[in-house]
Amino acid sequence: MLQISLIFLLLVISGMALFAAVRLLWRKGWIGQWLRGTAGIALLLLMGSMAMAGFDLLKYRALSEQEDLATVYIDQAGDQLFDVTIETPDHSRTHYQLRGDQWQLDVRLLVWKGPFLALGADPLYRLDRLSGRYLSLEQERTAERSVYALSDSDSFAAAFDIWSWLKNYDLWLDADFGSAVYMPMGDGVIYDVYRTPRGIVARPANERAVQAVTIDW
Repeated sequence: MLQISLIFLLLVISGMALFAAVRLLWRKGWIGQWLRGTAGIALLLLMGSMAMAGFDLLKYRALSEQEDLATVYIDQAGDQLFDVTIETPDHSRTHYQLRGDQWQLDVRLLVWKGPFLALGADPLYRLDRLSGRYLSLEQERTAERSVYALSDSDSFAAAFDIWSWLKNYDLWLDADFGSAVYMPMGDGVIYDVYRTPRGIVARPANERAVQAVTIDW
């Protein structure tokens, strides 16, 4: 609810800025027109930034303490080649093919600070990237790699990445840059990925995954 309220507030501010900018840019008068034009352009830039920040936040989900982030299903398709399915809590599934011995899932976390944290706001998260890893260092350097972006990098809001913006400004959100998990791949293995008080973790969800972890780790 807090996330939706914040997004709504950003869009309202951007709408007000757009209205004020249009009024300023349409008024007459030479010096006043120049000043108003400059102010109008600044307001247009503010409107664009606020709107894109709101749209980018829409790609994040609220994360409660015990909520699963994803379930990972893996089937072997060849030598060091695996079909991987990512299922999210809304039961949508996406399919990928990974090369290597292990899979790695990178997750972006946005953690509230200040008054938002005091209000009990849940962190926001977004599945960011899925990749394959080799156990052999030589293969890591020379073998074919497989890396997939899990977020929509081609959308309109990608022009303003709030994740990158938070690197430079200390505001009401902290970006957690170390959230990645990896586990061995195998035929018919299943893993659950979820958040704990110590961060993002992945654990075996069936017997084959337990065996894969026991053998490879």
